[in-house]
Amino acid sequence: MARDDGLDAGAVPGVAALDPDAVQRLIDLGRLVHIPVGWSPIRADEPADKAYLLLEGSVEAVDGDVVLAELGAGEFVGEMGLVGKTLRSARVTVVQPVLAIAWPRADFQRLREEIPDFDRLVTETTDRRREENQAR
Repeated sequence: MARDDGLDAGAVPGVAALDPDAVQRLIDLGRLVHIPVGWSPIRADEPADKAYLLLEGSVEAVDGDVVLAELGAGEFVGEMGLVGKTLRSARVTVVQPVLAIAWPRADFQRLREEIPDFDRLVTETTDRRREENQAR
């Protein structure tokens, strides 16, 4: 059943290169969320419970007072803790109002199993971020 949220599967940044049916599955299994400026949907040292794909807006990943990354439309947030099955390593704070697709842990893992290209994209993202973090 298609969702009636006005989200065009072909225009979802970050995953638009995936097969349109796969992108639609990502949308259908996720939840569209709006997150206001200043809110922190992810906090360091907490269990990883969700991953997000930013559609609009931007966030900062912060460790203490150090900004590790600024992330925007088309980027994953919170995937590293789910992939690595670890506690969160940074706080993520919204700096421009966010529209995102959110997946609870079980749904995110199911999508990775069902859609090999999505799993590859997530794995490439986490590998790249892990390398960037180690280079700091």
